[in-house]
Amino acid sequence: MNRSDDIIKRQKAAELNDCRELVEVQSGNEYQIRKLMEQFPQYAWKYAEGITIPGYMIKIAEQVSEEFDGVRNIPTDLFPCEYFRVIDHSTPTELAIQPKRFDKTEEQLRRKMQIHYEDDQDRIRIPSCQLFPKVACAVRIENMWYRGKLENVADLSPWVYVYLVDVGMSRQVAKSDIRYLDSKFGHYPPMVARGRIRGAFIQHMDYDKVDRFRYVVKDLNYLTRCQIISTVEPYEVNMFHPKYELLNVCSFLLVPRHGLPSVEGIWPPKVIARELNRENGVESDENDDSGADSDDFIGDEEDGDDGWNFQEDSDCFLRSFSPATKVFRVVDENFQIERVENERLVFLTNDDMRQKRREIETYRKHSLKQLPEKWMVFGTSCAVLHEGILKRAAIYRINDHSLNLLLVDYGINIEIAKSEVFSLPNEEPVNSEPQLTLVSLASFDFIHYSRVEVIRQLLPTGTLVHFERERRSKDIPTKGDLFLRDGTSVEQIVNETISDRNLDLECLDIVPFCGYTEYNRDLHRDQINLDFSYTRESSIIYKKSKLVASKF
Repeated sequence: MNRSDDIIKRQKAAELNDCRELVEVQSGNEYQIRKLMEQFPQYAWKYAEGITIPGYMIKIAEQVSEEFDGVRNIPTDLFPCEYFRVIDHSTPTELAIQPKRFDKTEEQLRRKMQIHYEDDQDRIRIPSCQLFPKVACAVRIENMWYRGKLENVADLSPWVYVYLVDVGMSRQVAKSDIRYLDSKFGHYPPMVARGRIRGAFIQHMDYDKVDRFRYVVKDLNYLTRCQIISTVEPYEVNMFHPKYELLNVCSFLLVPRHGLPSVEGIWPPKVIARELNRENGVESDENDDSGADSDDFIGDEEDGDDGWNFQEDSDCFLRSFSPATKVFRVVDENFQIERVENERLVFLTNDDMRQKRREIETYRKHSLKQLPEKWMVFGTSCAVLHEGILKRAAIYRINDHSLNLLLVDYGINIEIAKSEVFSLPNEEPVNSEPQLTLVSLASFDFIHYSRVEVIRQLLPTGTLVHFERERRSKDIPTKGDLFLRDGTSVEQIVNETISDRNLDLECLDIVPFCGYTEYNRDLHRDQINLDFSYTRESSIIYKKSKLVASKF
């Protein structure tokens, strides 16, 4: 019997084995670390399993990646921006970034470590038998103490390699400078994350580009706004100016082989680029990388003169809407109910928003052009005549002969024929942000059909309300509590109504009868979607990070 047959036989035997007991392998670094954690609980041997990058950025990146599965040219305006400090910027493909929100925590941690290890005592020096890879430790470099993680340890050498988890780089240090890490310092997750500029490849780097990149980061005082594109470390990063969100400071690294450079504000995906080339009489092949978001540079870089020639008087159409204004940034807090989707999504407006909405709806309809089919992609802004009124919309689903649209100023989903959708020019007032804000009722843990009905009866369109934000809630929709104008809590009235009607919200055995109207189908979909946040197709449109003007 050969080896492969023996393995197949063992696999079949394992499948028939009913034993499912956990077996601990008493070897390897992980086992040694578990033993040390039991023997010396006063020290930290592993760092907390927290995530350095804000969770919502990873979640949106994952959602967008699933939405555009297999598509390389994902519109970058779907990703949010956050402030990051660039801790290490050796090359564009090797970055160490720290969320700016960690500034105060990192400063306090550094100060506490210097005080704690000021009296350098030999009793907290780690013996050689406990020095092996993945062990958390404190390390002294130039009389400063840092948190580290051992990487490479040689038994006979007096030196070890340590990864500084709050700096994002490795250093060779003497074993005599390694100390036990006190448990109170191990509760903090690593302060930095490793990343790389999206679309920058080491084979396309030269000294001039690397030096220019370092100068740009230094000139920004090491503070930038970043988008996280991927979900695993090292993360792919889009880096923007801290004051001008539309200004990609690394666009000089992203020059494609043909056509225009990847300047933020121009978004022609490869499919559209080829179509434009064909219409303009420019030859292109399968290896043409004219798309502005192209990340697959084939062949040598060259400044092609056969790209598109955009004239100064070219029409400029709106690619997508900017994000909805967060409720705590709205100056006029005299809110009115626009629509109640469910407990997790309530649309509010005020007088200023309604006035701007009226100005938008009186925009000259006769000047609008039909939306070309090649522009019909997720998130594209457009206009549609709905109930005899011009309303702004965004595409969230493409069917064979129709489009599913979100009326961004109303929060309503509709379906309409492709021939009845128009493109929007990038001009006032139609290029403004959605004229509503989104909130979530924090006191209700899950979505329930009966409670949604009670809330809708209590809060019809136009009801005057006051919103109090939950502490530290900054997402869209923003969590908090709603109150009527007389100060009565909406939560209190809803709970009293549910009690008076003897509704058992914990009972899931009986599903309320529902007809086949579109209204009720939405309710059922929300009832099943208990973890409503990013799973609803149209909700991510309100979470977009910026406005992108596209010339075609």
